[in-house]
Amino acid sequence: MMEQQAGQDAPAAAKPEPKLSAEAVTWAFRLLISRDPFTQEEIENQRTLPDLATLRRVFAETWEFHDFFDSIPDGVPTYGMPIFLMRPPADPAFPFRFAPPSLEDPVGQMCTAAQFDDPAFTEIMQAMGMSPMRSRRSWEQAWIVSVLATHGMVAQGRRGLGLGVGRERIPSLLASRGVQVLASDLAAEALALPEGAERMGLFYPEILHLEDFEQLVDYRTLDMRQLPADLDGQFDFCWSASALDRLGPVEAAAAFLEESLRVLKPGGISAHTFNLNISSDTALLRHPSLCALRRQDLETLAARIRSQGHEMLPVNLHPGLDAEDAEVSARPDGPPRPKQRHGSSVLTSFGLVLRKAGAQG
Repeated sequence: MMEQQAGQDAPAAAKPEPKLSAEAVTWAFRLLISRDPFTQEEIENQRTLPDLATLRRVFAETWEFHDFFDSIPDGVPTYGMPIFLMRPPADPAFPFRFAPPSLEDPVGQMCTAAQFDDPAFTEIMQAMGMSPMRSRRSWEQAWIVSVLATHGMVAQGRRGLGLGVGRERIPSLLASRGVQVLASDLAAEALALPEGAERMGLFYPEILHLEDFEQLVDYRTLDMRQLPADLDGQFDFCWSASALDRLGPVEAAAAFLEESLRVLKPGGISAHTFNLNISSDTALLRHPSLCALRRQDLETLAARIRSQGHEMLPVNLHPGLDAEDAEVSARPDGPPRPKQRHGSSVLTSFGLVLRKAGAQG
């Protein structure tokens, strides 16, 4: 008999033996998340769980379960402000603030409904040629621009580094004000872009002329987890919008925030938006490709950078007072809200500002 050729007709990997009946799994779908399984594969995937207790825990982590559970009192998913957001910090040096946040005087703060009605939000959206949509993504870009403008960074002769920029409009906006920008992200193939398209994907003709863009905006492929040493001390400011959410565990995200200070000149500003867990100060978000920092992570980071002479600007943990601030977006097809459900966690966009030791030039 001829020997089996390598890679041909190899036996398929054995599938785990089902531990649960198809009927039990189907009823779990119906009772716990109020729908039937979409496919037979959905049933088979759950049948391999070891027991019914594990099955219940898995379903208890779905958005559908929490959407139902949170809507029991008044018919819609709601958010209640937990004590850990309001409590004074254990470390009196932690720059704590608690008041409805605004874009007129931005600090470290979360996205709230009132900020979409702030004149600064509309002004920044118009400057970037965007409709003033009430989305977290729009808020993040408006907050970053507002922070940079407040600290005198949107001015002729300044130099900024954008990290994980994707196709943001911020580089074009900054360049239209005379700022020299180095935009960066992963390689083209990782972004599913044609080779060489990364830089021109940042050009928006409604914001500035092509000649100004080509003179003031450069592009470089960078991994945020490994900022090269040749960038150290080169920039007045750096920024990122939701890019650190996918860097890995919270330790990696916090390490990036600390490392981002390396690229700045003395007194430079580091401004970043990311997911903040506003339902727990202890639980970690259990998601394979998404992380969310907690209040305790911000406090730890503040202590670390303070020991190096750097500064975290005030942190405002007020979650907003509008009706929309009490709602939680759970359904993927639902209206956008500042707060969003991910399993058992409620997240929102948060902006954090760090300042490098020394005086600005």
